[in-house]
Amino acid sequence: MKVYALLISFFALAACSGSDDEPIVPTVPTPERTYYRGMDLSFQSELESYDPVYRDAAGATVNLLDFVESAGTNLVRLKLWHTSEDGQNTLAQVLAYAQKIKQHNMAFMLDIHYSDTWADPSHQTPPAAWQGLTQEQLQTEVFDYTKSVLTAFKNQGTAPAFVQIGNETDSGFLWDYGRVWDAFDDNWPNYAALVSKAIDAVREVNGNDTKVILHHSKVENAVYFFTELQPFALDFDVIGLSYYPQFQTKNLITVQTKLNELAATFDKEIMIVEVAYPFTFEWDDNLTNYIGSADQIIGAYPATPQGQRDFMGRIDNIVKSIPNDKGIGWVYWAPDWVAFDGNETTTTGGSSWENQALWDFDHKALPAMGVFTP
Repeated sequence: MKVYALLISFFALAACSGSDDEPIVPTVPTPERTYYRGMDLSFQSELESYDPVYRDAAGATVNLLDFVESAGTNLVRLKLWHTSEDGQNTLAQVLAYAQKIKQHNMAFMLDIHYSDTWADPSHQTPPAAWQGLTQEQLQTEVFDYTKSVLTAFKNQGTAPAFVQIGNETDSGFLWDYGRVWDAFDDNWPNYAALVSKAIDAVREVNGNDTKVILHHSKVENAVYFFTELQPFALDFDVIGLSYYPQFQTKNLITVQTKLNELAATFDKEIMIVEVAYPFTFEWDDNLTNYIGSADQIIGAYPATPQGQRDFMGRIDNIVKSIPNDKGIGWVYWAPDWVAFDGNETTTTGGSSWENQALWDFDHKALPAMGVFTP
């Protein structure tokens, strides 16, 4: 009987160890990654008052947002100035345009310059309202301002998917409080403290629903910048970069290598938040353009409609191929900044960008628009 009982126990255990009786562990699906092909439309609030006409490739008049959404654009970037010197890019204007973006089912990126005008590596001027503050007072202002801005967007149902803490902050921002260039190269703790306060405000309002971007102006120099920030363990999500061949390396293999190095070194998502390329060296108004000669571009991609399209296709492939899905997209800067009636008045000064727009001089959509199609 004992042997019989033991046999029964053995077979029972064997049966329980069979694959049919093993607990089934449910597979949790990996969320599908969104890859962004975006446009910076920060000029639209101003351009709309002049009612420029935009056309599709066949010449039919289109509504700009309807058209870019249908072309595949899934992200719109807008810059915000604190107390605008020229009445543009104000909080009220950006709030209003964010509502239009939401109505078109596109994500929204907010680029806070923390200045009353353009901020870039050579210009990081604090708002006039913040002049003369102590470092501690400025940190409080940065937190309160960021919180009030994010709250305003949240309250109207347009919380941004991404927010930039400063624009092209290679040199730091809010000079000289957070300056890190030249004689201020030991000032990284102050820069990091200011950025940290802004991030704290984003997290308080939107938690992790809004991804935080830190923005550097040059792909090839960004490793140094983010290495300097590592000791401060800043709570940001995305390395944002500008890439303009006019000002940077023209070797796209170097661009690819540096993007891969950034992703591997810092374990952050990567996005090129500013990129553009000319389709001609000609101009359509009386204002000098930023690009006008062959030495400013990449020889393999001439300043033609097809050259512009091929360049953007290559950029798209480079970002998509960053290992481990760290490359999450790119944003074309000012594709809508065409020449238009009234653009040579003292009000606007014209467009210095119409030969890098995504509409030609007849305002017909260019072939590069096809790169936005998934």
